[in-house]
Amino acid sequence: MRYALLLAGIVGGSIPVVAQSPTPVVVGENIVVTASLEGEEERRLPASVTVIDSEEIEARQSTEVSDLLGVVPGLNVVRSGSPGQVTSLFTRGTDSDSTLVLWNGVELNDPYFGGFNWAFLPTEGVDRLEVVRGPFSSLYGGDALGGVVQIFSADRDGGDVRLEGGSNGYLRGAVSAGSELGPVRFDVSGHLRRGDGQLENDFYDSEELMARFEWLVGPGMSLGVVARANDSKTGIPLSGGAPSPNREISWQERQVAVPFRAELGRWQVDARLSAVTYDSAFRDPDDAFGFTASDTQSESRRARAVASYAFAPDRWVAFGSEYDRAEVTDSSVFGVSLAGESQHTWAMFGEVFHALGPVTLDLGVRYDDNNVFGSQTSPRLGALYAISERLRVRGSYGRAFRAPSIGELFYPITGNPDLQPEINDSVELAVDYEAGAWRVGITGFENRLENLIDFDFSTFRNVNVGRAETRGLELEAGYRTRLLALRWNATLLETEDLETGLPLLRRPERTSNLVATFYPEPFTVNATIRYVGERADVDPITFDRSVNPAYLRLDLAAEWQVTGRIAPYARIENVADEEYAEALGFPAPGRTLVGGLEVAF
Repeated sequence: MRYALLLAGIVGGSIPVVAQSPTPVVVGENIVVTASLEGEEERRLPASVTVIDSEEIEARQSTEVSDLLGVVPGLNVVRSGSPGQVTSLFTRGTDSDSTLVLWNGVELNDPYFGGFNWAFLPTEGVDRLEVVRGPFSSLYGGDALGGVVQIFSADRDGGDVRLEGGSNGYLRGAVSAGSELGPVRFDVSGHLRRGDGQLENDFYDSEELMARFEWLVGPGMSLGVVARANDSKTGIPLSGGAPSPNREISWQERQVAVPFRAELGRWQVDARLSAVTYDSAFRDPDDAFGFTASDTQSESRRARAVASYAFAPDRWVAFGSEYDRAEVTDSSVFGVSLAGESQHTWAMFGEVFHALGPVTLDLGVRYDDNNVFGSQTSPRLGALYAISERLRVRGSYGRAFRAPSIGELFYPITGNPDLQPEINDSVELAVDYEAGAWRVGITGFENRLENLIDFDFSTFRNVNVGRAETRGLELEAGYRTRLLALRWNATLLETEDLETGLPLLRRPERTSNLVATFYPEPFTVNATIRYVGERADVDPITFDRSVNPAYLRLDLAAEWQVTGRIAPYARIENVADEEYAEALGFPAPGRTLVGGLEVAF
């Protein structure tokens, strides 16, 4: 009923807005670089893409990237309680370790168990997010089984300082700045955060610094360095449903990359060297089972090069190669679990993009060779037909894989070095329509997942026995004028574990989101509504399957541009003080008030 009311309110409420709106604004087309080896206009790509730009990020006053992703169709973000707690992302019903995460082209997925913890990725210095739904192993190899999320840093001229505080002792200071000095441009951003949650030992402290330098070596040629460091410390208030007053985890992230780009007539070359390290330290002196300390260090080093040749602006071919090596060390009070265990992969790949009249074809294929599980070939084919300037039909097929992680392969007792990659055969079909300020679309998709890695209790080790299917519809509508921007979506999702016949855990069947921003100068006002339907979950105490109830959350944010340099702002998160848990047994924060001041320079 709440879902029906939400849809009715959105559709019904939009009618008077159209009648009274000013002249529509023709919004420029986004150039998307994540869905292909060369940047292409979003409307020309036979892929499901959502772009969140800097204007929306600022209007919503989001401080965490995961908060932005929570309103993207087909995505479900699950945080185990308050900010700073483990945060996972599920794309189109696939597992939380099946989405590839890129930061300025650098892969962030942790090689220990394959996923990415979204808890510590802030929005300072972020220019835009590109979310590509569907399998993209043809471009990126393992981890891109369900989709790809890429975060891009901004080019700034000048900068700003933000100081804010709010409920539960929350304090945060952030800075973003950039400039050009002759042939060199630089951008820096960072923050310092302190705060307590609503439970005992629910604190979250974080410090971050990002720096990016780009040197124009010559005409059409650039060399850069981009680096990021994050140090966070988080209290863990609950363990198995019981209070844990002294349990905490310290987390360090380090990323560095050296990108190179050259444009040589019709040729373009992009290359990158990168290194990513994670270091976590778990402590709990009160653990009843003696698990009082654990330390994990993981790192990955990668080299990637892509060359492309343009026959015409809308016809090109690209090819490249990639090598990566990952290593993990893990120890605890019980001894050493992993002592520098590693795996490495070499790959070559290519893509052909061809547009002829109303038809666009996109074909990609990649071959990966791994020293542990062997080789894997990943094809992808997409087609788009423009029936008119306003109406487009597109479809795609892709085969993707998720490589077994180092923990799944080599962890004592449970590890299995004979594991093979998980496989996803996926299809989608979509219709997109544009008319003036309106953009609407509907996408149907199906994922057939095989060879899934499950834990076998009879042998007490990981084995390839799982099979699952996910299918659904993504509905989208957007409207934009000079004074109003609306973005609504809904996802209808059906999942099934083919071994048990049960729905997959933490995948809601119904979700709906509305992001509405008003621009009555000198003010900016934003309202974000999220509906997440009931979903299967696990009781944290009994470990029995259970049902996590649906919830509806409203966030409000407002900013007043007093002068060209000074802007006070405020936001209310969870306005109705809704009681809910994204992960069963880990209550989400209630109503939270935040106020702040932005000073530009």
